[in-house]
Amino acid sequence: MNSCSSRSPPNTWSPKGTPKPVIDRLNTAVVSALADPKVRERLTILGQKIFPRDQQTPDALDAYHKAEVEKWWPIIKTAGIKAE
Repeated sequence: MNSCSSRSPPNTWSPKGTPKPVIDRLNTAVVSALADPKVRERLTILGQKIFPRDQQTPDALDAYHKAEVEKWWPIIKTAGIKAE
């Protein structure tokens, strides 16, 4: 994960070191798109989890990502799962 940053808009990733104004602009566009009922419906059909509006922030994605790593990493390590 050294080349990516989870501090990006919801459901997106950006290169590590992406300037905050770029992330803010991308976040605004993503949040706007996610407000469209047709976009939400299509993403839901595709199996995409759409977080509530208050969780559609770079900080919320960062917190979610960290929690998921903490939850799954011990299981992955114990099972000996390796990236291919």
